[in-house]
Amino acid sequence: MGSTIYYFSATGNSLTIARQIAKRLGDCKVISMASQPTGEPVGGPGESIGFVFPVFYIGLPRLVRYFAQKLNITEGTYCFAFISFGGYGADTLGMLDDILKEKGAHLSFADGVKMPGNYIVKYQAFAPDVVQKLIKAAMDKADEAAEAVSNGKLRPVKRNGRLLGKIANRRYLYKGIAEWDEKFKVGRCTGCGLCAKVCPVNNIKMEDRRPLWLHHCERCLACIQWCPCEAIEYGQKTIGRRRYHNPNVSAEDIIKGNARVI
Repeated sequence: MGSTIYYFSATGNSLTIARQIAKRLGDCKVISMASQPTGEPVGGPGESIGFVFPVFYIGLPRLVRYFAQKLNITEGTYCFAFISFGGYGADTLGMLDDILKEKGAHLSFADGVKMPGNYIVKYQAFAPDVVQKLIKAAMDKADEAAEAVSNGKLRPVKRNGRLLGKIANRRYLYKGIAEWDEKFKVGRCTGCGLCAKVCPVNNIKMEDRRPLWLHHCERCLACIQWCPCEAIEYGQKTIGRRRYHNPNVSAEDIIKGNARVI
């Protein structure tokens, strides 16, 4: 049975999970959701399609929502999802399941795991020893998920905090999106352009060797977390806070995904 995993990853957590599941499944393609679906049918009987992504504001990242809505899934496809979250997954998997059901599909297997959080606007990165423990536990759980998927096991979505998730996701992720990135500030920038390259939605362009945000931010904060000289801040909130990106993933890995390289 061939498999395809679609992932969204800004700082590497979900990419690490996607790779681990794919390695255990074998015969599995790993494709970034930064690419756009072609409209061609995907999946089918004997095929499986997976979605691996982080929780944003106890719900679906906008990029994941739009990607899933556009994906043309063949009836009879075994679909699975594995989310990563820093705090609470709420009804994130249920939100995705609702989208798939509109297409005549559904999540046959749904699970998730806590990973090191990266929302530096609210908190700094975890200490290195905590990061390693969380990643190790997540890889073990990813292995368990891969075994379940390879055996076609069923683990339906458990709906939790449905109303809370819907309200929080809409209010904090969608509201004011055009103005949200106006608070990004740039200090000792070297003009390397890495922030623009790691942005999954092409929301940054370099102008006079300095980044300029274009007001359709995904709020993933890849730009802050990957900046090699920590030149980017979000207002005053992130000053002095420890940065984070998954130690098993490089900036080049993120860039390749954004560039539609499979």
